[in-house]
Amino acid sequence: MNESTLATIIVAVLLLVVGAGGYAGYRYKANADRADTAEASVTLQNTVIQAMRDQDVAFRTIAIDAVSKNTQSTAKSEETVIEYRTILRKEKTCDLPVPADISDGLLRYTQRLRSDAMQATPGRTDEAGTGPTSASRLTYCQTVLWIHPLLTAIDMANNQLSAIRRAETLRQETSP
Repeated sequence: MNESTLATIIVAVLLLVVGAGGYAGYRYKANADRADTAEASVTLQNTVIQAMRDQDVAFRTIAIDAVSKNTQSTAKSEETVIEYRTILRKEKTCDLPVPADISDGLLRYTQRLRSDAMQATPGRTDEAGTGPTSASRLTYCQTVLWIHPLLTAIDMANNQLSAIRRAETLRQETSP
């Protein structure tokens, strides 16, 4: 073999080794970049999952607080109604009827509120109690006994709205 052929073979082998090394380096770099990207993606996913867990815990705490307040309001309202019933037993004017126009207006308003609250589903029974009513008259004492439960319902709705506002504020604070 002459020297030029040998030199050509050596140069070819060197170029082949350099090419293979370059290819191996390129593949290593590409794999390293993919690994870094995957690691960053997993880290981001873990951060998002942790934020969601934190929000879930906070939302549950807010909901439990609202339920607790509503339970306390209901219990206090029931106690107050019992007190009112005791007081009203001694009242001589308790059985006086509320004027018909007023009681009919209150009844219509109540029925409208109930029907608005109920979703219309064909074939359902009259769960809202908006069907035919009895001919009995509303008395002043009955209206007194309605007041505290209605105020309690407003208090409970306010507790729920407050919880919703707190949850929405929390969600906005933790959103990117």
